[in-house]
Amino acid sequence: MYELYNAFEPVIPVFIILFFAVVFITLVINSRSGYKLDNRKKIVSYLTYVGLVMTLIGMALVTLLPGHNPEKVTSFIPFLSIIETWEYATTRAIINSLLMNIILFVPFGFFVYLLLRRAFWTVFLAFVTSVAIEFLQYILPIGRISNVDDVLLNTIGGFVGMVCGSIFAKFGIVYYIKSGGNDNNKH
Repeated sequence: MYELYNAFEPVIPVFIILFFAVVFITLVINSRSGYKLDNRKKIVSYLTYVGLVMTLIGMALVTLLPGHNPEKVTSFIPFLSIIETWEYATTRAIINSLLMNIILFVPFGFFVYLLLRRAFWTVFLAFVTSVAIEFLQYILPIGRISNVDDVLLNTIGGFVGMVCGSIFAKFGIVYYIKSGGNDNNKH
C-alpha cells in the first residue's frame, strides 16, 4: 500500500480538488436541468459516470504530467522492458513499473464495463486509451517514456477491471432480483 501511495502521491491533492469540482458541477447541472437522483438506478448511473470521469482525470494526471527524462525515450520491442525490469530491478522498481501500469487501468475497465456491459469493447477501449496515452507521451515534450509494454500492462489492467465490473454487475442484478425488483431507496 505504501508503494501505491508513493506512486500516486504527487497527484492526490489535485485529484481531490478536481473530484469535488466534478461532483459539484455535475450536481448543479443535474439540478438545473430538473434531473433528480431519486432512485438507486439513477444514483448508481451517476456514480458510474463520475467514477469514469475521475478515472480519466487521474490517468491523465499520472501519465501526462512532466516526467524526469530530458530526452525522448521510446521502447517498441514487446516484453523487453518487462523482462529487464523483472530480471534486474529491485522489488520497488518492479512494483512501480509493472504493477502500477496494471493498477492504473483497473478502474477504467471497471467503470467502462458497468456502462457498456460488453467485455470486448471494454478491453478494446482500454487498449485504445493506452495507445493514445503512449502516443501523447511520445509527441509531447513532457519527459515521459513511450513504451509498448505499458500498452500491454494497461490493457491487462483494463481486463482485470472489466472482470471486477462484471462481478459487481452480477451481484447488483442478483440483489435486484432477490429484492423483487423493488427500489427501496427512493427517499
